[in-house]
Amino acid sequence: MILFSVMKKIKNNISKLIKNFGYEIHRTSEKSNSLKEPFYHFRDLINHTQPVIFDVGAFVGDTVEQFKSSFPKSWIHAFEPFDESYAILNNRFKNTDRTFSNNFAIGDSLEKDAVMHVTKNIGSSSLLQPTKNANEFWKGSPLSVEKKVKIKITTIDKYCQKKKIKKIDILKIDVQGNEIKVLKGAKRMLEEKKIKLIFTEISIAPNYEGQSEIDEVIRFLRSNKYRIFNFFKMKHKNGKLIECDVLFYLE
Repeated sequence: MILFSVMKKIKNNISKLIKNFGYEIHRTSEKSNSLKEPFYHFRDLINHTQPVIFDVGAFVGDTVEQFKSSFPKSWIHAFEPFDESYAILNNRFKNTDRTFSNNFAIGDSLEKDAVMHVTKNIGSSSLLQPTKNANEFWKGSPLSVEKKVKIKITTIDKYCQKKKIKKIDILKIDVQGNEIKVLKGAKRMLEEKKIKLIFTEISIAPNYEGQSEIDEVIRFLRSNKYRIFNFFKMKHKNGKLIECDVLFYLE
């Protein structure tokens, strides 16, 4: 009961914050809230056929596949630090033109021996330790840590500098609570207005220790001249928002 009371307070605070920016949250139908919908908007918002796309937290490549379907001539840089997921990702796209798979994480600094917490549901693995009560929000205890592995981390700025990438049309982020560090590692690209769209998953439920909060992400991106385009794939439990995807655009 105490946990749900805290969640209600968080939701109310988020609603107030978003209203301050001129937005409101409304529950939508399952059909209009499908994963495909953001990709329709990507095509409308990107006015050319060869965008540069960063998929940070690409896992086994499902979103890479969707990006390639939407933009066949796109340049995609996918990042997946966990070896088992990366092996599937790399094998899936190793012969795909203009698609580059990278076996390291993206953050706010360079690290050679960062620790990743590998969970029962591999897609929920994170650089952050899951909270004690994380599994209360999900069926099957997906956030139970099964092992820890060492991974490498770089930043978007360093990667772009090394690869001579001048701009990013779509930056997709799915990093299980580490969103702010990914964004802070793109400081130069953000300051120079070289990233057009940012599409990120954000956990509202307290899944990870020290996870990025939605109001923190909104404030950070607002300070860099981004606005919210819309919310997608909103997940609820007992009527409470526990996770969503947010699309931001550069004003």
